[in-house]
Amino acid sequence: MQKLLKRTSQVQKQAARRQRIARSKNASDTRKLQHNQLRVHNKARREVFVSARQAQREDWHLGPLAPRRDVGDKVETYGTVPLRLVESVEKMDGKWKSWGIREGDRVCVVGKKERDKGKIGVVREVAERAES
Repeated sequence: MQKLLKRTSQVQKQAARRQRIARSKNASDTRKLQHNQLRVHNKARREVFVSARQAQREDWHLGPLAPRRDVGDKVETYGTVPLRLVESVEKMDGKWKSWGIREGDRVCVVGKKERDKGKIGVVREVAERAES
């Protein structure tokens, strides 16, 4: 009987250890995934800004001979930053951890069919619940 109780206790401890290791591995995998997403996001962001600085430098050096960058397929997006780079990577479960826009910031309206598209103004209030 003693052997049976000892074996039962040992099996329970092993199962508890397996569960603890699985939870730890799951948390570790989540952290790795978030770190990788942040790294990829920052790399893409850096590439956009480096290419913009390079284009600006080239435009300044070439003067009137600089290529026109506001034509063709980039006519709608010239001088803008892609929205996926502006959005925070930390938007998890539908909640923002940090906003990139605060009250008093100057912003430009960039909706597709909005009446105020292209207008520049100052943010009066930020509705965090509506995420707008």
